[in-house]
Amino acid sequence: MARRRVVITGLGVVAPNGIGKETFWQNLIAGKSAVDYIHAFDASDFPSKVAAEVRDFDPADFMLARRTRHRGRFAQFAVAATKLALKDSGIDGSAPRSDRLKLCIGTAANGVGDVYEGARLGFERSGVRGIPVTTGVEYASHAAASHVSMELGLRGQALTLASACSTGLDAVHWGWRQIADQEAEVVLAGATDAPVSPLCFATFCASGTLSRFDNPWLSASRPYDKRRDGIVLGEGAAIFVLESLESALERDATIYAELLGFGTGNEGGYGIKTDAGEHALADAVKTALDDASLSVSEIDCINAHGNALPDYDLVETRAFKTVFGRSIYNIPISSIKSMIGHAMGAASALQVAAACLTLQHSVVPPTINLDDPDPECDLDYVPNLARVARLKNVLINAHAMGGTHSVIVLGHPR
Repeated sequence: MARRRVVITGLGVVAPNGIGKETFWQNLIAGKSAVDYIHAFDASDFPSKVAAEVRDFDPADFMLARRTRHRGRFAQFAVAATKLALKDSGIDGSAPRSDRLKLCIGTAANGVGDVYEGARLGFERSGVRGIPVTTGVEYASHAAASHVSMELGLRGQALTLASACSTGLDAVHWGWRQIADQEAEVVLAGATDAPVSPLCFATFCASGTLSRFDNPWLSASRPYDKRRDGIVLGEGAAIFVLESLESALERDATIYAELLGFGTGNEGGYGIKTDAGEHALADAVKTALDDASLSVSEIDCINAHGNALPDYDLVETRAFKTVFGRSIYNIPISSIKSMIGHAMGAASALQVAAACLTLQHSVVPPTINLDDPDPECDLDYVPNLARVARLKNVLINAHAMGGTHSVIVLGHPR
């Protein structure tokens, strides 16, 4: 059975810099930061005080108000992003569905934000009686997929996937293979996370991974900069409509990108070597290029993980040099986390959305706050200003805490 070509025809974005693909994109190419002092709780006593929060989000714009009362924020984001993706694709989300439409929503933190916080505070006040009765089902990672299924009346398989910060790419890959292997006609795939809450934030602070940069605080997300010192936590969701190229052409749908190649790498296979991350990422990139039947010279830009951790930015730089050789100096590379922070499992899904729009508009978003580049991060990281470029193929990479790497190659629809 011949594999079908698979394309992305719908983008649904709920991001710190805007709700909907248009606002998300315009703020990206304008280099506008969504990092700000935390509003969700009082962070004055925390060593880090900023995050990239989704502002002006009203869940009642996307679902009945009575349904919002018990649904966790990460599930609300997923419902909103899915409905935006379906609307963008031109597929009627209210029509009865067959089992040939499937769903895969990933999450790394599930209800660790507001759902868990509500239960924790209730327990501290009143013991077991103070815990909301819906906590057990709303905290669970599958809550997002369940609520999307109920909102749309889906009959097909609904899957939840969790692979830490690579989750978004892995969910898209799962959906891609379902269509390529003719196991589904349409797949809704992506990821969601809403981790900006006191306990979760404190946990990241305790691990030493959050930035303490305060010159000024609002410029704390600084991938590849000499003064970078950690990630800025974010939140959001991105969901995509995937279908076969043939189906998209029959519908005369907007085609944002074709899925060309996928690869993974695992640091566990390299033991305790200090360069395990470089080897694993290089493995993932090489596998994705082989899967796409592309040479290194055919990658026109990279939407990088770029999380601003001092060690990982070096891992990324060195792995790119290993795979691409001298040609890497001619490839623009950017990190959107400089503007929207790190939304954990949803981060790589938001990268996919940005890469689709990069191909559509032939513009590479900037890496902002790159004022004093690390001499060891000497690649073209598109500092501070967006760049017009002729683009056919974009590579996206993501790194999961725990040592796994995922890479997807998207191609301009042709």
